[in-house]
Amino acid sequence: MRSTTTASSPAARLVLTAGSVTALLAGCGEVPARSFAAVPVSRPVTFALVTTSPSVTPAPSPMPSPSVTPSDLAGCREGDCEVRVREGDIIPIDPKLGVDEITVVGLRGNAVRLAFTGTSTVVDGANISISRSCYNDRCRVRGAVTISTTRPGRIGDVALRVAQVAGDTAVLRLEPAPKEGD
Repeated sequence: MRSTTTASSPAARLVLTAGSVTALLAGCGEVPARSFAAVPVSRPVTFALVTTSPSVTPAPSPMPSPSVTPSDLAGCREGDCEVRVREGDIIPIDPKLGVDEITVVGLRGNAVRLAFTGTSTVVDGANISISRSCYNDRCRVRGAVTISTTRPGRIGDVALRVAQVAGDTAVLRLEPAPKEGD
C-alpha cells in the first residue's frame, strides 16, 4: 500500500504521525505535493532580514573557524559538528538519527534554508514543509526548514544552530537534540 502526505507550517514545531497527518491535511486544506526532487515548498520561502546600523558590528563567533572541505561535511555524520557551508552543500547524517542528509538550499540575511531526507517527522524551525511517502510500512520523509541566528531548529534527533552567515557562507552547528523531557 502506498500513501503520501504533505504538511507545511510557517513556524513552530511540526510533529506528524500517521493519524495526525490526515487530520492536519484535512484541517488546513493542504494537498499532497509533487516530488521534492528540486526541494519545492508549498509556499514562497521568506527570510527575516536583520540589519544593524553601521556603527554596530556583530561580535565574532567564539567557535573555532571550521573548514569547507567535503571531508569535513562527512565529519558531521554523527550529528555533532560545526561546519562552514555554502548553498548546494550536502551534509550526510547517520540515518539512525532520523535524517539521512541535509542540503543547504539558500542563505539570506541571518537565515539558512535547509532541505532534508530521512524518516523522522519531528521538525522544528520556521517555514517547515514536509512530505511523507510510505510503501509497505516503509516511510520516507522529505522536507525543508529555515533556521537563523535567532531561531535554531531540529530535524529528527539533530539540533541545528546558525552561528553566523557571512556573504555566501554560513557556519552551522549540529548537535544531538535533547530528548523529550530533558
